[in-house]
Amino acid sequence: MSLSIVILAAGKGERMRSSLPKALHLLAGRPLLAHVIAAARELPHRKMYVVRGADGEPLQARFPDPQLAWIEQAQPLGTGHAVARALEAIPAADQVLVLYGDAPLIAPATLKRLTAAGATTGDGLAILTCEV
Repeated sequence: MSLSIVILAAGKGERMRSSLPKALHLLAGRPLLAHVIAAARELPHRKMYVVRGADGEPLQARFPDPQLAWIEQAQPLGTGHAVARALEAIPAADQVLVLYGDAPLIAPATLKRLTAAGATTGDGLAILTCEV
């Protein structure tokens, strides 16, 4: 089974009081999305898909990597809709890992354990949560 990675990056950053897309805000000198992509690259995967909003051209321009497949979510209809848009491009047999483009502190080791857990459950589902 191949792994396809979906990164949700359509957030506008309005709650951050910024016109900059949320995933382009910097942490340690790099955009938030760059941290997530770097963690995801540590996994063996089939393809990486980044879901961007209709106004996400600056985001896509910042990451001109040909290994990234960009999916446009033309209407902001929520997280489930963003995932559904990406699933249209992913082979049905693939294991799918969904990540948030504004969660830069996710560790590759955590992602490896999560995908391993998803591969070994009877229904193929694993969810990562945390208690704050």
